[in-house]
Amino acid sequence: MKKLYLFFLCLLVCFGLSGCSKNNGRSDITAETVTQTAAVTETATETTTIDEIQSKLDTMSLDEKIGQMLMPAYRYNNDRKVVQVDENIAAELEMYKIGNIIIFDENMSSVAQTKDLIAEFKRLISQNCGIMPFISIDEEGGMVSRLGKSGIIADYYIPSARSMAAKGTVKENCTKIALNLKALGFNMDFAPDADVDTNPDNPIIGDRAFSSDPEEAAEYMLEAAKTLKENGIIPVIKHFPGHGDTQTDSHLGMAVLPHDMSRLESIELVPFKKAAENDVPVIMVGHLTTPKISENGLPASLNPDIINGLLREDLGFDGVVITDSMEMGAIENLYGNADAAVMAVKAGADILLMPPDVPTAFNAVKNAVENGEISRENIDDSVYRILKLKF
Repeated sequence: MKKLYLFFLCLLVCFGLSGCSKNNGRSDITAETVTQTAAVTETATETTTIDEIQSKLDTMSLDEKIGQMLMPAYRYNNDRKVVQVDENIAAELEMYKIGNIIIFDENMSSVAQTKDLIAEFKRLISQNCGIMPFISIDEEGGMVSRLGKSGIIADYYIPSARSMAAKGTVKENCTKIALNLKALGFNMDFAPDADVDTNPDNPIIGDRAFSSDPEEAAEYMLEAAKTLKENGIIPVIKHFPGHGDTQTDSHLGMAVLPHDMSRLESIELVPFKKAAENDVPVIMVGHLTTPKISENGLPASLNPDIINGLLREDLGFDGVVITDSMEMGAIENLYGNADAAVMAVKAGADILLMPPDVPTAFNAVKNAVENGEISRENIDDSVYRILKLKF
């Protein structure tokens, strides 16, 4: 256990360095903190054992474990953008032992402010539960660039995945993404997209996909994921089991993937199978139904047939599974916050992204564990995977 605590101390020192700049306004970011973080992380990884991960898990309360499975967003407070951690947010972090945060462009007004905000989230979360958080962002490039939209970095632009693939600049652009994110204090990116864009009428994917060819999409996805990882950012592959041939934006309603297993194995699942075979650390599951391969009518993010069945058993993925945003209309409007949280955990999700109301989601999962609807083994398995990745 001594090694484990030294590990957390190293991370705290490292993340503190990444959050202490006072250079206000728009700014170019250097890779200094990337080098510092990589050196400490490499040393910590070498000394952290499986026994130490299990020992940490054994000391955690149920509240602390559930907190590790939450990743909320704090975008607005009384219609004002959240650019610092106020007393209400701090109290919620402490009360529910929240283990992870996602940041949006609304949270970023300058380089210095963003670094300070992230550093404060890290300080409070590690203080509350003794474990450093995932600090994530959606930074794909093209139409999904929270950092680009914020405008805090001068001349920052990342093209779409399709453009990167066409011009052979996947590694160059993903390196740029990673170095800028790491210097701000991020450690996770909800990218790259592993969808295969086979439907020109798809309202949400389009050029976010690298290709309409499954083998090419897989190749570029792996290159992007490897580049992010090599530069200190955890890649999150999305949107399982494939959002490329759908007609609905799941932000607004339930998308349908209308194909049978034969078609999925030849198109949609190809990149995800390659991802599992190449040990990608995290896969995001989308809010889309799969009527030809599962009869229960549930979206993939709440469906044990898809997460525990197709992803874990059939594809052999043993990394962290995160849902797409639980605020999306496909989930919140049809299932509600409490029921959806419980269903996702029962289906095999390890982290719930953006529950609309943290207390409701937390208490729903906790009650389900205490009444036996969710087994404690289920919770422990998820938290073990999360701790293994964090360590």
